[in-house]
Amino acid sequence: ETPPRHPVRRVLLPSQPPFPPPLHRLFMLAATSLLALGANRAEISTGNLRSDSGKFDNLKASWEKSLSLGDIKSTLRASYDYNANREFLKEVSLSGGLVEAASADDVGVDYELKRDFSTRQTDVKLTASLGDSKLNANYDTENQLREVGVSSKLELGDQTVNIEPSWLVKAKSARVKLMSALNNGKDKLSAQFDYDVDQQEVGGIEVSLDRQLEEGKVLHASYKPDKSDLELSLEDSTFESGATWTATANVPLEGDAGGILDNARVTLKRSWAWQ
Repeated sequence: ETPPRHPVRRVLLPSQPPFPPPLHRLFMLAATSLLALGANRAEISTGNLRSDSGKFDNLKASWEKSLSLGDIKSTLRASYDYNANREFLKEVSLSGGLVEAASADDVGVDYELKRDFSTRQTDVKLTASLGDSKLNANYDTENQLREVGVSSKLELGDQTVNIEPSWLVKAKSARVKLMSALNNGKDKLSAQFDYDVDQQEVGGIEVSLDRQLEEGKVLHASYKPDKSDLELSLEDSTFESGATWTATANVPLEGDAGGILDNARVTLKRSWAWQ
């Protein structure tokens, strides 16, 4: 006796992100028309595959277009985040160079102006560059001057380390980021921590490693001791032509072995360029 056949269910991913409901549809259409000739990307992600049956979790899209405002060349970017602001764009930013350095001995000044429609906050970032060194200041309409930092490169033997110390004004804490490329640039190691001046405590520690397994496949690992959270992700751009798939596992390193496995979270994301 021939066993009955079960119909095969196919999940079709959208070729381009859907527009939100009619309330702000005209504004979205105007924005996407303006950026239609730019670089467009979208990503769709699932919830926890171990508990949510892989249901839809979020949809994000981004648009980018180069502009010339007089002698100033700028880049206009817009992004949509279904969870953050499903009825309109999440944020729009404009960035470019205010002062162009004519030589390595001259100072260049870049700017970035960003408007977040979900929080109704406007951010301004100014960056002054001289050679490999940079000085930046971040201002927003809620906290005013939020962060001031510098970045530079330090040569340690054959290794180059990028150092980015900064001062978080409202939190009254110092933040230090260290980054270095390994294995002829195929791997990247980074570390970050905050130092609270008032409490004289170190926190916000995070260590991460990106390792290129082969062409188109990258393994990412990060660990946050404060949260006892280990994140592992595999990014694969060879599985499907024109798209990148990312599988991520978040493992809480607390409790017994059985509890760790039960509380592990696994998600899947597909990102692609679209026109």
